[in-house]
Formats: sequence, structure tokens, C-alpha cells
Amino acid sequence: MIIQQYKRSPIAMAPNEIAKCINKYTRHTSFVDSVLHPEADFIHFHNKSEFINLPQAITYHSEPEKVNLNYKYSKSVIAQYHATLPEYAGCVPVRNIIDFYQESFNFYSPEKIRIGFSPSKKMKSSEWNDKGYRETRKILEKVGDLMDVEIDIISGVSLEEVIERKQKCSIIIDECKTKSYHRSALEGLALGKMTICSIGEDVQEVVKNITGQYLPVENVDISRLETFLIEVVEKFSAQDLAELGKNRRSWMETYWNPKDVIVEYLNLYGVVYAK
Repeated sequence: MIIQQYKRSPIAMAPNEIAKCINKYTRHTSFVDSVLHPEADFIHFHNKSEFINLPQAITYHSEPEKVNLNYKYSKSVIAQYHATLPEYAGCVPVRNIIDFYQESFNFYSPEKIRIGFSPSKKMKSSEWNDKGYRETRKILEKVGDLMDVEIDIISGVSLEEVIERKQKCSIIIDECKTKSYHRSALEGLALGKMTICSIGEDVQEVVKNITGQYLPVENVDISRLETFLIEVVEKFSAQDLAELGKNRRSWMETYWNPKDVIVEYLNLYGVVYAK
């Protein structure tokens, strides 16, 4: 089967990752384009759709006001805060896929504690789209002044560089303003890092309903972030954090393995999984 991933905005490169994993882990073929290809066997729309007389489905990655909700075929939503919103009540939750079986995700243990933060945007655009950039940067600068740690605020670079720099960290901060996790948290866990975000019980229940487990992040609100980081640095060495991180990577291999997650997408297409 040939599956087109149709997107009209970056969407954190999630459709590209789906296509890559289909090509790598299954017998099917997938590609990404913003122009419809009628020669495809299936169209997987992301956020927005167009009319085409082909088997199709849609996955929502963004807030309801940014997507096409008036869609009559198979609908799914990423298993983050989106899956808790009433607008997506009729959608099947699916996990964001992270292909961590590649060199850039190899485990690395730094000699000195380094804290990484890679906000995808600096300004708040909605209640749920707020990375807390200013507050978090201020906290990290203060922790960097008080403690013997390195701080890496990663912004305006390619995804490849983001992953490369996260790989050299001991701690990854997703964001601590909203009550959800994002791809950044999954990347941190897959890299084997202590990963911090603020996550609500309802979002954790979405994860548990799929995996049987809660996401193993450090649940820290922005109001407690400075105190939490200082306590961690006082209590743990870089080597201690590396050992903890290995458990996080192991969790991902067991409960968020890309070879398993891709099956959720193939189920949307009505095809049988096969390597």
C-alpha cells in the first residue's frame, strides 16, 4: 500500500516521522506532500483535509480552531492534551511516534550536569500553546548562576541539532506551563534523560489507556521548577542522572516502541501490520 501523509504546516514534523517509520518498519510505502497524489492508495490527512475520492483518515495535532473538524471519515487525535478536549471526543487517540532506533538517539552520559530546554516558540498563542519561555529561561539562568551546572537553551536550529544537543544533556525540560507533554518530552525520555514537564491527571489517563502505564516524567509546575532543579542538582551527580535516564529509555523501548506505535496508524488505514 502507498500512503500519502498530507500536511500544510510543519506540525512538529510528526507526519514525516510517521512516513519514515512506515517505510522502515512495515512492508508499506509512505511519503509526505502538501499536494494530493491521486495515485496513492490511502491519504492520511493531518489537521486539514481536501476532497479526494480515495480511502482516507485524519489525525489532529493542534487546537480545535486550527483544524478541519467537519470531517466525515476516520478521525484520530494525538494522545496529548488534545485527546481530553470535548471537540475531539469522537476521535481515536494515537501516540506521537519517535523513531529512537537511530544513531542520533544513542545513549550518552555527560560528565557534568547539563539542563536542556528547546521551546518550539517563545510567545504564548493560546491557553494550551504556551512554552513558558520567558519564565523558564529566567529560572534556568538563575540555577546556572547558583549551581555548578551547564544550561543549554535550544532555539532556532534544525531538528537534527536539537536532538544532538539534547543528547549531551542530563535533564530535559519540555514545558511547565500547561498540563500536557509534547514531542520534546518523548525525545527526552527516548534519549535517556530525566524529563520534566507539567502534566495533568487527565492527560496521564490518556497515556495509561493506551500503554497501561503513566508517562515517566517529573511532574513539575513552573512555580516549583527552580526549587526542583536545585534539589536535583544537590542530590544527584551526572552519573546518577545517567542511571535514572537508562530506565527512561528502557520504558520507551517497552511502552512506546516505534515498531508498536506504527501499528496504531496502520489500523487507521485498515491494513495488516507486517515487517
